[in-house]
Amino acid sequence: MRSVGVVASGSRSFYAPVLIYKEAEHLVREESLVVIRDRVADKRYLGILRWLTKMDPLLPSTQRSGVVDNPRLAEMATNVPFENSYVRIIGGLRGGKLEPPADPPTPRSEVLLIESPGDVALDLGEGLIVGEHKYSGIEVPLDPKYLPYHIGVVGATGTGKSRLVKALIDEVLAKTDWRVIVFDHSGMDYVSYYPDRVVDSSEIMPDPPTLGELLAEVSMLEKQLDYIVPSIYAYIAYARGGSSKATLEDFRRKRSLGPLDCSLEAVKDLNLANVEKLMAEMRWDLDPLLRCVESVSDSLGAKDATKAKMVLLLRTYAGGLVESLNKKKLTAGDLVKRIFEERLLVVDLSTVDIGMRRYIVKSVIEGLWRLVDERGEKPRTLVVIDEAHNYACGGCGASLRAIERTAREGRKWEIGLVLASQRMIDFSTDVRNNVNTFYFSRLQTPGDFENLKGVLDLGGIGYDTLSTLSVREFFFAGLGNPLRFPILVRVKEVGEPAGIRGATRGR
Repeated sequence: MRSVGVVASGSRSFYAPVLIYKEAEHLVREESLVVIRDRVADKRYLGILRWLTKMDPLLPSTQRSGVVDNPRLAEMATNVPFENSYVRIIGGLRGGKLEPPADPPTPRSEVLLIESPGDVALDLGEGLIVGEHKYSGIEVPLDPKYLPYHIGVVGATGTGKSRLVKALIDEVLAKTDWRVIVFDHSGMDYVSYYPDRVVDSSEIMPDPPTLGELLAEVSMLEKQLDYIVPSIYAYIAYARGGSSKATLEDFRRKRSLGPLDCSLEAVKDLNLANVEKLMAEMRWDLDPLLRCVESVSDSLGAKDATKAKMVLLLRTYAGGLVESLNKKKLTAGDLVKRIFEERLLVVDLSTVDIGMRRYIVKSVIEGLWRLVDERGEKPRTLVVIDEAHNYACGGCGASLRAIERTAREGRKWEIGLVLASQRMIDFSTDVRNNVNTFYFSRLQTPGDFENLKGVLDLGGIGYDTLSTLSVREFFFAGLGNPLRFPILVRVKEVGEPAGIRGATRGR
């Protein structure tokens, strides 16, 4: 290793001031890894260079000097300026292992720059490699045992979050027996990387409450939701036979033969655990659905004006949505089954609106928890949510509740989250406080930085430091980092997508 400086007076167990040699000033960089060799105490310390500063004894910042008014004196003293820094001490080095720093290095100890992985014997264990330290090339692995402790990938647009997550997904699939489901918010980040594992979200059938919300929203009937949802259950019960044992052909024939037997009594015989499957198998028609709305809302005491309003607005605005249900042949249960069969599944969420997207995220996560609640199984599944602030925010409804449960209990039952977002400030407090490993780069706002500081030891990294990072440069911090200290990594290349968005949707 190359000697680049010496420890100055005032060192402590967690940091040491360093004077940089004049001939080494062009070699050292912020976030460089170094070793302090303390010959007096016969110890070595691993640390990171921080706060590089140029000083000039002829131009002190607190008093006026004659050099200020005499440029020729300044020219004659060109070699006087010097550079100093601080080493943030990570730990003591002994036999390739790190020990917590217990005492400060001796002043005058030599500071050695680590320029390649072979410069220092450092045993960080085995694990998932998404990149390497920017300047030394040392790989810093993420131990797979921390996958269920959840991972946050935070950075402004264009920082390379999806490339990092892609690298992590590939490592998980190659080195563990975990399964991965990816929710691609835009359909542009992961769909074309895994074209043979894509499901089009427009093919997924919602559950009755979600369908009711969608119908109410598109028809401006939010206040009538309590009538619409029971009407959907009654429609399903009658269409599938219900207590009357009628066939689907009977139902379709009765559309023109008079009032439908569309009552809430038939709902009690529905298999609610499998209702989405029933919805995917049956035929959806607007006219009989509207007659169910009339019948059910009447039995629930709706006024005539309210019934007429619902029928008018649903007929005007909901026809396309109802017809589209006939193309939805998948359920959340089908997706969970495919995860276990194929190990990787990518759900393209871009083809439906945000309400349906949140339902899909919620339903799949709940499907994983159903394995826990009903069978006591550990799914060993990593749930990757792109643009996660749209699903884990305080007002995100059903998807938030499913994500929060996973954040709190996932570590016990081996369900992990990877939340990729540019807006961590929008995460609910419960979600934010249960993410234990972070990769973070340039952030969208100072508010995001303050939120990050609230849940993570940043080791002296400032908001200004993040602004200097390039694409695919992230700090790796938290429980999954074997150094237990934020370290700057450059994410490895993951190649270009194999195809274009939507090329092989909906297998």
